[in-house]
Amino acid sequence: MMQNKTLTFVLAVVLGLFSEYSVSQPGIEFDLKYTSSVSEIPISGRAILILCNDTLVDPDIPNPMNPFITYGMNFRNWQPGEYITVNESNSDGFMSSMDNLSGYYSIRVLLDLDTSSCILFIDGTCYSDKRIININQGSPNKIDLEVNNVLTGQGFRESDTVRLVKLESKLLTEFYGTPTFIEAAIILPSSYFVNASKYYPVVFVFPGWGATHVSASLGPDQHKRYGMTGFGEEKIFVFLNQDCRYGYHVFADSENNGPRATSFITEFLPYLEEEFRVNRMANGRFLVGQSSGAWAALWLQINYPDMFGMVWAGSPDPVDFRDFVGHNLYAKDANLFYDSNGNLTQSFRTNGKPFSNKEWSDLENALGEGGQYQSFEAVFGKRDVHNKPQQAYDRHTGKIFPEVIEHWKKYDINLILRENSDVLRSKLAGKINIVVADNDDFYLDGSVKLLKKTMDELSYISNINIITETGHSTWSDEIRTRMHRRMDEIIFNK
Repeated sequence: MMQNKTLTFVLAVVLGLFSEYSVSQPGIEFDLKYTSSVSEIPISGRAILILCNDTLVDPDIPNPMNPFITYGMNFRNWQPGEYITVNESNSDGFMSSMDNLSGYYSIRVLLDLDTSSCILFIDGTCYSDKRIININQGSPNKIDLEVNNVLTGQGFRESDTVRLVKLESKLLTEFYGTPTFIEAAIILPSSYFVNASKYYPVVFVFPGWGATHVSASLGPDQHKRYGMTGFGEEKIFVFLNQDCRYGYHVFADSENNGPRATSFITEFLPYLEEEFRVNRMANGRFLVGQSSGAWAALWLQINYPDMFGMVWAGSPDPVDFRDFVGHNLYAKDANLFYDSNGNLTQSFRTNGKPFSNKEWSDLENALGEGGQYQSFEAVFGKRDVHNKPQQAYDRHTGKIFPEVIEHWKKYDINLILRENSDVLRSKLAGKINIVVADNDDFYLDGSVKLLKKTMDELSYISNINIITETGHSTWSDEIRTRMHRRMDEIIFNK
């Protein structure tokens, strides 16, 4: 009898252990390889897996407005013909733990091999065909995926009136230790080729996130946005590239991105004036920008007030860090993810599915270097001990690090205008024009309102307009007409 009880107990233990093992989820592994069409030599970069549980959907590069389940893993010296494995422990994930995946998914793999750019949708990005996979919980899951395509056709397209400028910067090359260029699309008026003695006002355009100088060569959208034809006097437009590894460098000198403003003023401007018939007087040079580019345009105008006749900024990135997309970075216990009641803060205004700042941060962690948050850190912050941009907030809790934000104050435009008002008030008189909507999609109206209050209190002569319910893009024919009319008034001293 005792013997039978012992046997029953042992069997129960064994069966219990077996039962516990059988319902646990075995590790999911994605085994990747690439074909010779991608590379015939070892490669280094980041592998990005993009999944959707709707198999009719072809997963695209995710963003906050169109998110997908995403996993990212860095790799080095990946040999042709070899497999690398992406799993839960060696990757950064977004939207789902890898081990919680179950059922059918469509999937694509991207390989980001360009360490000089933050943009994935560019020539040279490698990708797999769309696949449908099935993940069975409780069973081994090893999924083989092949990267066999290289994106092409997204490069610059020159024409008679759209020219590529790619100037190697000695300053930036010295900073990076590798050849580094200032790039721009030069958009010429048709009359440029008729009268060889005519010089034109020049408009420097700094586009919003995702657009580069290439964008101005691929279609009319960017030309239309800034009124390059049909508005005011003819002008030469210089559409600049702000893309770098850590996001957009926004033409500000910084510890992480190098002497971007200095190289623009001392290297690019002289080159442009030698190569093209542009006005060389301050009242013939103008700065125009949208979003991140609007911040860049403001930054150059404020730091080089004698060089330019006017700035026109549409929906600029935060110009006062007391309202940094809805957060006061200087507040005690400041947090990017949570409000004072412990609720997640939203990254943009939407009538659809909400998307929090924490989700945006998690998505950027999965995609790798060069997201919007790291872009801010690279421009405004110091380098860390690993020679990367010093993180301004805890990636898990959202806690803002006040010792890091102390360095950011050098880039707080409101603070600069307040602390230097005796000098800048006269130099900037009538030169600052800002337009933002009171319902800006990314809560950028808050910082502009604070800036307007400061400039009014300190008697700056400026033109800051808070318009109604147009979202993040304030551009319209009315705005384009006003902007060009103001430029023409300055050109001709009207």
